[in-house]
Amino acid sequence: MSRNSISRRPLILICLGLLIMAAMIVGLASKTALADGGVPFKGTFTVAASVTPNTGGLTYCNGTAHALAVEAHGVGYSTLGALSLSLQKTIDVPGDMYGCLILTAPNGDTLSAIYDGTEGAPNANNFIVGATGTLTFTEGTGRFRNASGIAHFTADFSTIYPASSFLGGTAAPAQVMAFYSVEGTVSLHDGHDGDR
Repeated sequence: MSRNSISRRPLILICLGLLIMAAMIVGLASKTALADGGVPFKGTFTVAASVTPNTGGLTYCNGTAHALAVEAHGVGYSTLGALSLSLQKTIDVPGDMYGCLILTAPNGDTLSAIYDGTEGAPNANNFIVGATGTLTFTEGTGRFRNASGIAHFTADFSTIYPASSFLGGTAAPAQVMAFYSVEGTVSLHDGHDGDR
């Protein structure tokens, strides 16, 4: 009996060693895939925005000054986990939208993108449906450091109480709810794993 337990011990140690090596190889292979080909990025976001006339000619991310300035904030969930969304853009309704977007993870890591899109005219119920565009990821911090990639978005916008805003003749900003669906790829090029 003692002879069987002695011969099994090296076999168990060899199997355990092989499992550890296999786990390391899988971990390194998946990290290489993240760095080289990117990871799929898909998410949805609910956003509240404040819209004002762009009387000062504001621009964001070296874009063009459009007729209206927008500041938007929201939250959502994606294949990268929970993210908050902050957006500053200028827009023409109908027409072009251009600005800077920052997605922030709960731990503070950020993923920055240039926001470029178009939207149509509002319908009789103050909805703009089917706005489309592209997010071009340009940088990040933490786990998103040196990120790049492209994602496409579709969005629907709804103006809330337009008569109580500058659209109705007052000085107040227009309040808008937005719903975004985003899909693309993010490549992570960070070589400083210990700094995360």
